[in-house]
Amino acid sequence: MTCNSRLATAALLLGAALPALADTVLLRDDFSDPRSGWPNQAATRSGDLGFAVYTDTGGYQLTPVADHAFGFIAAPQQPANGDSRTEAELFLYAGLGAGAGGIACRFKDHGNFYGFLAFGNQRVAIIKVKDGQVTPLAQGSIKSVVPGSVDTRLTAECRGDRLILSARGGSTLQATDADFQTGKTGLMVAGEQAAGTSASFDNLALTELSGR
Repeated sequence: MTCNSRLATAALLLGAALPALADTVLLRDDFSDPRSGWPNQAATRSGDLGFAVYTDTGGYQLTPVADHAFGFIAAPQQPANGDSRTEAELFLYAGLGAGAGGIACRFKDHGNFYGFLAFGNQRVAIIKVKDGQVTPLAQGSIKSVVPGSVDTRLTAECRGDRLILSARGGSTLQATDADFQTGKTGLMVAGEQAAGTSASFDNLALTELSGR
């Protein structure tokens, strides 16, 4: 056996011996317990630009506290490597304005993150916000029984430079972008403070992806 053949065989054996990296579920929450780690009314910070409370019906609700800004609440558990999959039921009431609700990943601050959003005008989108500038990376549609509202389940995945959004009753969207590699994962709301926008979430699952 030549030296090159021995090296190739050793590499194959080492590859076979290494276990495949597994995805890790970090958090499951049906929001029935207001002590599950998310900010509640008394703990909400105005700096989050979103007012967040556990609801009496076992959900988690965000409403905007600033016009034309994205309110963000970080999940109580966070992926270490920036790769994540977040799933959650969403009921969005957009109110009188162009409200939206959804999921964010690789959130560095309110001016830098990826957003996976459903809008009251029957649209869904993957967006990039960089230095405060919003860039749509992919857009699609979603069904709405009542005008100005959305009732769906969102799945948002950030893996490497791939971004994927799927919505029950709506489009599956994909985009590629490498500007953000790390940051926090959490829930989002946007709209006008006086317009009555609210985004209610339930049955959330947050998974850290292996990055393979």
